Amino acid sequence: MITDPRHDYAAGETFWLDKDLALARRLNRILSLLPRYRTDRRWNAWLLQRMIEIGQRCVPDIAVLRGQVRIRTIETEAGPINIRITAPPQQEAAGLYIHFHGGAWVIGNARFEGGLAREIALECQVVVAVIDFENARDDRLDKTILQCVRATEWLVDHLGDFGVDRVVIGGESSGAHLGCEALLHLRTAGKIGKVAGFYSMCGGFDLQGSPSLHKASRDSLVIDAPAAVANLRRLTRSLSNSLSHGPLHADLRGLPPSLFIAGSLDPIVDDSLEMNARWVQQNGNSWCILVPEAPHGFNRFPTSLAAKANAFARRWIGDVIRTAD
Repeated sequence: MITDPRHDYAAGETFWLDKDLALARRLNRILSLLPRYRTDRRWNAWLLQRMIEIGQRCVPDIAVLRGQVRIRTIETEAGPINIRITAPPQQEAAGLYIHFHGGAWVIGNARFEGGLAREIALECQVVVAVIDFENARDDRLDKTILQCVRATEWLVDHLGDFGVDRVVIGGESSGAHLGCEALLHLRTAGKIGKVAGFYSMCGGFDLQGSPSLHKASRDSLVIDAPAAVANLRRLTRSLSNSLSHGPLHADLRGLPPSLFIAGSLDPIVDDSLEMNARWVQQNGNSWCILVPEAPHGFNRFPTSLAAKANAFARRWIGDVIRTAD
């Protein structure tokens, strides 16, 4: 089903107003004048990642220094993986939320998600584990997926270490794809019973490119759509046939409740719409919010639409953890 949350599911309040849409349109006019990010250019990804890392090195990781965040390193056949763990302050955790960052599989890191992790930990009263997987700038997406699968399985096997017994898995953009692959692995491994839900923001689930992506032009906001298609072609060369099509084409039976949030102006909007439709068809327990005037990654922009969509997602995560059987 597609949920139109003009009225909040929990409080009955108006979800978005005309002024929210007006602010979003103003920002979109600015975005239309800016260069689009070409995800297929590896030098571009390397440069952006270096800028992120240099900026982070210049600023002490205060959350770690204060003990608000701890880093756990696990060893896997795909190499060591750091997990950035944020716990709710002075509160008993209701569960664990495992998060995968976005960045077209080639940029980003766990520390960059610090603000998001703190908000979710505080509002949902959950422990948040952000997986610091190795980006696939060498086009080895198979290695990236394996790291995410192993980190997720380790966390589920060690829920007792965090004083919880249930987990929600989620991510943004390419991170939602990685989270979904980890979820599918847990089902295969017989460990899906610990998972209370799956959450996606602007997720990409069709690695062959969804209809909306193939129809989009270089004028799409934020990302260059043809470049995104080229990026998928580069990345899928490392994958087995079962993974190269993406979770959209997988068997989705036996999966927990899910929430998909997507922007109507996002070139990959069909990924969320089609994934939700198949999840409903096979499980009957999925909801999709289509946000108007919202481009890819809109939830990171300084708009009231973004704030309301993020707040909705946090409430859903908290609710699904507390109401899980």
